[in-house]
Amino acid sequence: MTALNLDLMDPKSFADGVPYEHFRHLRDSAPVSRGTDTDGEPLWHVVRHRDVSAVSRDARTFSSSPTTMTSIRKVDPSPPIITFLDGAEHTRVRKLTFKVFAPARLAALRAPIRGIVDSLLEEARDKGEFDLAEDIALRLPFEVLLELLDIPRQDRATMLGWARRTVNLGDQEYGDDAGPDPFQQIHAYLHDFAHHRAAHPADDCFSLLLDARLDGAERLGLPDRLTPDEVGLFASTLITAGIETTYCSVTGGVLALLDHPDQLARLREDRGMLPSAAAEVLRWVTPVTHFARRAVTDTEIAGQPVAAGEKVVVWYSSANRDERVFTDPDRFDLGRTPNPQLSFGGGGPHVCIGNGLAVLELREFLDGVADLLPRLELVEAPARPETNFMNSVKHLHVRLH
Repeated sequence: MTALNLDLMDPKSFADGVPYEHFRHLRDSAPVSRGTDTDGEPLWHVVRHRDVSAVSRDARTFSSSPTTMTSIRKVDPSPPIITFLDGAEHTRVRKLTFKVFAPARLAALRAPIRGIVDSLLEEARDKGEFDLAEDIALRLPFEVLLELLDIPRQDRATMLGWARRTVNLGDQEYGDDAGPDPFQQIHAYLHDFAHHRAAHPADDCFSLLLDARLDGAERLGLPDRLTPDEVGLFASTLITAGIETTYCSVTGGVLALLDHPDQLARLREDRGMLPSAAAEVLRWVTPVTHFARRAVTDTEIAGQPVAAGEKVVVWYSSANRDERVFTDPDRFDLGRTPNPQLSFGGGGPHVCIGNGLAVLELREFLDGVADLLPRLELVEAPARPETNFMNSVKHLHVRLH
C-alpha cells in the first residue's frame, strides 16, 4: 500500500508500526478525510492536533455513545462502561470513582509501584534472557491494578491469564473464539467480588467505591451512589483498559532509549528529567492510536461538513507528531517542553481517568530501568501484533550482557 491508499482501519496497515508518513501526508493535504470501517460503516479520519483536541473536548457535539471503538475492537456496549457514557451519567460515574485516583491515594501507591518495578527487574536479571513485553510490560500495570483493587493474591495468576487475552485484539495469538470470553470472565469475577464487599466491607478500594456519595445527584435525577453491579463493571474496565497505556509505553520507551543512547545518557545523569521523559515517551509511543466519536448534530471539522450520526475517528498517533504543534516531531527528546501530547485522550470530560496512575507507573519504571538498559541487547527484532488500536510490541526478546 502506498501513502495515498492506505486503509487505516485494516490492522495489517500497522504491521510494521504506525504509518507516520501516511499521517504526515494526511495532515498536509487531507486533515479530515473519508474512510470506511471494517464492517463497511463510513467514517471521517481526523489527524491534526488542533482538530483531535477540539473533537475530544466537545462532548456535546461529538458523543462517545454507544461506543468509542472501531474495527475489530467493536464490543457490545451493554452495560455501558464509563468510556461509553455521556452527559450527566458520565459525570456521575466519574465523580463517584475519582477518589480511587485522588492525589493522596496515588502518593500512597508510589512505594508499592516501585516495589513491583524492582521485583520484575530483579526477576529479569535472574533470567538473563527474557521477553520484556510479557515478563515486565504486561505484568507491571496489571499487578499495580490488582494491588489498587486489593484482589486476593491467590486469584491474581488466573486473572493475569485472562487479562493477557484482552490486549492486542485482532491478533491471532490472543484470540480464542472457542474458549470463554476473557472480558466476561474478568467482569464476572469482579462483579461477584463487588457484591461480596457490599456484604462484607473492608478497608479497600471496592469498599471506598461502594461508600462514595455524590452531592447534588438528586438535581441530576440520578442515584447518589454506585451499586455493586456498577462497581464491578468499573473495576473490570480498569483491568481491561488500564493495562494498555503502560503496556505499550514500557516496550516502546525501552526501544526508543536503546535507539537513542544520547537520550538514555541524559536520563541516567539527571533523574530530575523523569517528568518530561515520561511525557515524551507517551508522545513518542502514543499507546492508544485512536478513538471514535459520533456527531450528535450537523457540524464541521476544519471546514469539512460532518452530518449528524456520522462517525469521527480521532487519531492521537498523528496528533502527537503534528509539525504545527511540535518542533521536529520525529525527534525523540526527553527534555521536550512544552509537550502537549494527547496520549490520554485529547482533554475534555473523557480524558483518561487513570492518567495519573499510568504516569506514575511509567516514571517509576524509567527510573528503575535506566541503569539496566546499557546492559540490554535485542535477541531478535520486536514482534508487533496485528492491530490498529494499540501501538504495542507483543514480544520483545532481550538479554543482559
